[in-house]
Amino acid sequence: MTQAIFWFRRDLRLADHPALERAIQSHDALLLVYVDNAADNVYDASRAWLRRSLERLAEDIRARGGELHVLAGDPESLIPALAVETGATSVHISALHEPDADARDARIAATLASGGIAMRRAGGRLLTDADAVLTQSSTPFRVFTPFHKAARPTWRHRPREAPATLACGPLPSSLQGARTTLDAPRPRWDNGFWDTWTPGEAAALTRLDDLLPRLHAYPDARDVPAVEGTSRLSPHLHFGEISPSRIFDVVQRHGGNGADKYIAELGWREFAYYVLHHWPASRHHNFNPKFDVMPWRDDPPGLDAWQRGLTGVPLVDAGLRQLWNEGWMHNRVRMVVASWLTKHMGIDWRQGAAWFMHTLVDADLANNTLGWQWVAGTGVDAAPYFRIFNPVTQSRRFDPQGTYIRRWVPELRALGDDAVHAPWESGLRVAGYPAKPIVDLSAGRDAALARLAALAK
Repeated sequence: MTQAIFWFRRDLRLADHPALERAIQSHDALLLVYVDNAADNVYDASRAWLRRSLERLAEDIRARGGELHVLAGDPESLIPALAVETGATSVHISALHEPDADARDARIAATLASGGIAMRRAGGRLLTDADAVLTQSSTPFRVFTPFHKAARPTWRHRPREAPATLACGPLPSSLQGARTTLDAPRPRWDNGFWDTWTPGEAAALTRLDDLLPRLHAYPDARDVPAVEGTSRLSPHLHFGEISPSRIFDVVQRHGGNGADKYIAELGWREFAYYVLHHWPASRHHNFNPKFDVMPWRDDPPGLDAWQRGLTGVPLVDAGLRQLWNEGWMHNRVRMVVASWLTKHMGIDWRQGAAWFMHTLVDADLANNTLGWQWVAGTGVDAAPYFRIFNPVTQSRRFDPQGTYIRRWVPELRALGDDAVHAPWESGLRVAGYPAKPIVDLSAGRDAALARLAALAK
């Protein structure tokens, strides 16, 4: 009888799971574990999601006769100890495709190998083999469109049903003390999340089903923050509650006007991980080094006002309040609030990226880094720095009746459809809301262009 360890990470599902399927086929029994390492789980909103996702996964495993053990500790010491104590012949994992995590996996694999134990790593979180999709000169793509054109034909979905039963071995008595549970946040600032979200594999599949009748409208509806025009699958994808290959397959087979557009958005996720793989320093440093001398402004009070949704710009404030209350922000609004911070306020994109990682339930290193560098103009295939979103123009175009603004900035609900986008233009003062933006729109744009001009000197 052979036993192995299956180490869940951000692959919290049972179906469409290459690593789990291989582990089940290769061994008589598995020890199923999740290792909670405090150093890995510093992002508050996503940790609140993780707690509930693990609960759902544990329930799904129990329904199949198995048990998930949530353990506290450093996986570099805990995983090898588990392998030795259980007599495991191998440890199975899904690749995370993040620089620090991959380096840690390599160290753990070396430790295990010294004891004759194999680490078996499989894919499943991505559709693209980053080392195989290259230009004709065998270099990585730096622009999304040619990357997507080259990568998409390589994407495949091999359906894998969830196992009907799970044969599981016991947790060794010597490691019972490592058992843990993830505590709910205190105070319970996450309560508003769960009016919107239900973590877990079943909920992810329901989200995908709900998308299909709306897919024909996706190309236009995805830009309108007041309607349910997006899939809201991002946190489910981040935690691996659903595989990107399942989404790709279902959407492609459904077809229709929106299928290609939605698949292109999956492509952007793939591109984010592709860039992180080939240029790992981009998570901390400007992809375009000319911005290393950008004179970013140090403005703690301004940053605080931005974070709290008190900039005096209704669309920006609505987005940041949605983020705090739901742990998520509409993608069109994400671009606007990021542009406002990096261009009008002149604050380093890394400070905005850090706030998103703290407050997003889909806090994903690759996507977050690519998105912020794209808007800031510092990244690969980025919007040019001189592309500066006017938040009022964006608001009037994509939220013309002010529905989204009124939901998240209740102070402005009584204003008319035009005034709600820019109360100061009509000379209106609203109790409890800034009388004017903390940065004048024209002056902020001029200052941003001046900072750009200074780089060329």
